[in-house]
Amino acid sequence: MTGLSLTNDIVFKIVFGSEKGLPVLRALLNALLELSGENRIAELKILNPQLDRERLLQKGVVLDVSARDGQRRQYNIEVQVSQQPAYTERALYYLTRLFSSQLDVGEPYARLAKTIGISLLDFELFPDLEDLHSMYRLYDQGHGRELSDILELHFIELYKVRSDKPQELRTPFERWLHVLKFGELYEAEQSPVPEALAREEGIEMALDGLRRARASDEVRELIEMRLKASHEWASQMEQAEREGLEKGRQEGRQEGHREKQLEVAQRMRRAGMTTETIAQITGLTPEELDKGT
Repeated sequence: MTGLSLTNDIVFKIVFGSEKGLPVLRALLNALLELSGENRIAELKILNPQLDRERLLQKGVVLDVSARDGQRRQYNIEVQVSQQPAYTERALYYLTRLFSSQLDVGEPYARLAKTIGISLLDFELFPDLEDLHSMYRLYDQGHGRELSDILELHFIELYKVRSDKPQELRTPFERWLHVLKFGELYEAEQSPVPEALAREEGIEMALDGLRRARASDEVRELIEMRLKASHEWASQMEQAEREGLEKGRQEGRQEGHREKQLEVAQRMRRAGMTTETIAQITGLTPEELDKGT
């Protein structure tokens, strides 16, 4: 299996969404959110570490990574490589679902913690924007002020990432985006990781995780199973579309035949024939004749 990327949702879940991947996920979040000093994430807990094989067969399953840091901030991270309908609504739905799941019965709203959604997208979501990183919060447009930062959505369009040389990547954010997008360049053990990337916290561990995933029979099986399920779903949709078109053609022919019958019936009625006679000749019922003529 060649060209395996960190943007494959199964690989991403394995590398960043397990207990072993905590240091890698922490480094990634600090880089993507550009956190520094006391704002940097120190403690982190994965909220959904399981990778359910059965769910992989479901169309549209989201293999996201959810986590909580030492300051109780919550994170939901998803990778998506193909265009999805209503993607912004989908991202908002998963963000608010994680946000609303915090409280148990009887707990006060004051306990609600900041919840951040991060979408890593290998397609163009906002073609009118050159920026590859967009961030949204609750905002009063009329008065130009923010209501709260308790909900925050980040869209990072990997589609817009250029294949810069690693030594030209100046920030942790840029270096991590390069690895997410082009990490397969360093899959092979004999492919040296440039120093500019190697010295960035977490990147070597992420690439090691990518190599292990590539070498794993289980991961290969999961990806092939997911791919097969996707092909089967696409074939089912194509078959349903063909059947729908054929049914539409048949209904269209039937409707055309009926309209022709009604046209003939109109001429018969103008010629003075009775409704009973016209019905016998055309096969139309008296009710259909009354409506159509």
